Amino acid sequence: MVTHLTKTFKDEPSSPRTFRMSKEEILQRIKQVEAQIRTMKEEAEREREATLRNARREALELTEQVQEKAEARYREMVSAAEAEIESEREKLLAAAREDAARMVAQGKANVDRAVDLVVGKFRGAVRA
Repeated sequence: MVTHLTKTFKDEPSSPRTFRMSKEEILQRIKQVEAQIRTMKEEAEREREATLRNARREALELTEQVQEKAEARYREMVSAAEAEIESEREKLLAAAREDAARMVAQGKANVDRAVDLVVGKFRGAVRA
C-alpha cells in the first residue's frame, strides 16, 4: 500500500501565513504607514492651497480683463451715442434756423403791408 504524503501550506516555512511579525514590528510598521499617510495628507493640503491660490489669481485676472473690455465697450457706445446726438442736434439747429429765417422774412413782409395799411389810413384820415 502506498501512502501519499501531502503537505499543507501551513507546514511550509516559506508560506506567507507562517511568517510572523512581532508586536513591536507591527507597531513600527503601523507608525511608518501613519507617517506616510500624514506626509501624503500634508502634501495634498499644500497642493490644494496652491491650486486655490492659482484659481483665485486667475479668476481675479479674468475679472479684470472682462471689466476692462466692458469699460472699453461702454466708452465706445457712449462715444457713438454722443456722435449721434451731436448729429441730431445739428439737424435740429439747422431746421430751427431755417424756421427762424422764414419767420423773419414773413415778419418783414407783414411790416411792409402794415406800414402801407397805416399810411393808407393816415392819408384817408387826413383827406377826410
